[in-house]
Amino acid sequence: MGAVLFDIGSTLVQGPDISPAKMIARLLGLADSEKGRVADIIMCRAFNDSKALCGHLRLGFDTDPFPEDRVRAVWGEQESAPREIPGATSAVSHVKKAGFKVGLVSDIWEPYFRGFLAACPELASMVDFEGLSFREGCRKPSAKLFERAVSALGVIPKDTWMVGDTYENDLAPAIRLGMRTIWVLSRPEKEYRAMEGVLKKRLPRPDIIIDSVADLVKFDLRDTAPGSESRIQNPDTWSAKSSHQGE
Repeated sequence: MGAVLFDIGSTLVQGPDISPAKMIARLLGLADSEKGRVADIIMCRAFNDSKALCGHLRLGFDTDPFPEDRVRAVWGEQESAPREIPGATSAVSHVKKAGFKVGLVSDIWEPYFRGFLAACPELASMVDFEGLSFREGCRKPSAKLFERAVSALGVIPKDTWMVGDTYENDLAPAIRLGMRTIWVLSRPEKEYRAMEGVLKKRLPRPDIIIDSVADLVKFDLRDTAPGSESRIQNPDTWSAKSSHQGE
């Protein structure tokens, strides 16, 4: 049997609309376009606590005065921010009972992962491997996180499913590696360009598209073997959902 890999944020749990990298970038007086510099630090390094994080940020950014109290407050808020998306535990249990190994492949930082564990203890207990950016030292769409997951789980890509809400970061690298994919379109307004690419056949179609991870229980992934007929939703139904999005 193969494995099912899950993204965490906006796939299994819901949190703030603004990413922590953007929050901290703004506190440092940086433009939103520079949030990637912050993400490369907070998402790709392991920090034991907020004090250690602030020490590293001080070295990387010349902000005076440095907003330590506000950065540490963001850390604390992130520890309590995650809320399980309804049906997430049932979805993971569904694939686990079907005989699949379960992995996490996520761009995430230490406090939000702690919050995830607190919000979803039953779900977390079913996970066989945690491929987390702050431990692995890289972010998606790097193939490293996906390759590390299949290696650790002892499976091969063609027997592996990736479940995520972001086409570019979750699905595209998985497709390139030969995995099967499930697109959780929980935030279609953020995926407009990718949806358009799939509709116009510029991008490969995911194997399955669902509105919420809770819908995963409707599928028996054992019956959807490589080469079988796809059970993707009809992308034509997106028009009503997304015609006004993407501005």
